[in-house]
Amino acid sequence: MLLFIVAVLACAASVYGSDIEQSVRKSVAVSSATHLKLNADYGSIGVLPGSGKNVDVEVYFRGDPPSRREFDQMLRDFSLKVTQQGSEVGVEATFTHGWEPLLSFVLIDGLFARNSICHHWRCLVYSSWLEEVEFRIAVPQQFDANVATSGGSITVSRLKGEVIAHTSGGGLRFDRIDGPVNGSTSGGSIWVAGATGRTVVHTSGGGIRIADTTGDVDASTSGGSISIDTVSGRIKVHTSGGGIDARDISGAIDASTSGGSVTASLRGQPQQECRFYTAGGSISVSLPSDARVNLDASTSGGGVSTDFPVPYTDGRHRSELRAPLNGGGPLFYLQTAGGSVHLRRAGAL
Repeated sequence: MLLFIVAVLACAASVYGSDIEQSVRKSVAVSSATHLKLNADYGSIGVLPGSGKNVDVEVYFRGDPPSRREFDQMLRDFSLKVTQQGSEVGVEATFTHGWEPLLSFVLIDGLFARNSICHHWRCLVYSSWLEEVEFRIAVPQQFDANVATSGGSITVSRLKGEVIAHTSGGGLRFDRIDGPVNGSTSGGSIWVAGATGRTVVHTSGGGIRIADTTGDVDASTSGGSISIDTVSGRIKVHTSGGGIDARDISGAIDASTSGGSVTASLRGQPQQECRFYTAGGSISVSLPSDARVNLDASTSGGGVSTDFPVPYTDGRHRSELRAPLNGGGPLFYLQTAGGSVHLRRAGAL
């Protein structure tokens, strides 16, 4: 009898000790709609162009529940509605039930239970075993998207339209967006590649990388590095804790950091004022040898040097340098509160 009970328990463990996966699907035919709007309680979001004139929404769940019954209860609590009204396709995705007061999820030592899914002072009872919720959305290629989640990453790719994305905790990724991008996250990294409109992104904690874009860029992070590569629009970037690396820049740039070094390379003649500032690090910037700028470089803790010929002596030990280069042009401002400043000629050894 004892062996029989052990065998039954082992069988149950093999059934419920592994992940259960299931998805919910909804679809709506697009007539006059040009805009997607989604606000999810929880989960990662992925938006891609589809092959038809529909908006297709699939929500994928994976978890390791105590029983299949509890997994099915979670699915019954989940409500997914996809509707079209005028130019907008709205997606409502919520857990109707299964929420408990936040205090119910506080341990004796005052810490939240691991992986708790909480917002609006309530927490989801399935948090302890629900491992993944993922929204997979297909829309017509020429479509705007406004998506938000209270917890999870967001990826939007290959759309022709405006993209707005916000997550309270997770990374953002935008790939080949033919239109403006506006993204924010309360904690995660941001990646933008191939955008052709204005890009505005912010993270409260994570790095930012932007590459191969042709629009203006406004990017900031409260804690992380920023990397800019091959951007032709006007650039404004700031980090409160990290370095800045800007390469192959053709437009005006305003780059500042509260703690880290700044490196940059510009191609072509600057047409507008450029500024580089760090409160704690070095600055190294390269310009074409024929660039015409009015240099204003200074440091509170190091030296200023340049590869360009300027009318001063012993420049490698100076703390500031103001001089026209190649006859002068737009202001080229470099300042650090703690480190060296070096302006290089592209190709110079």
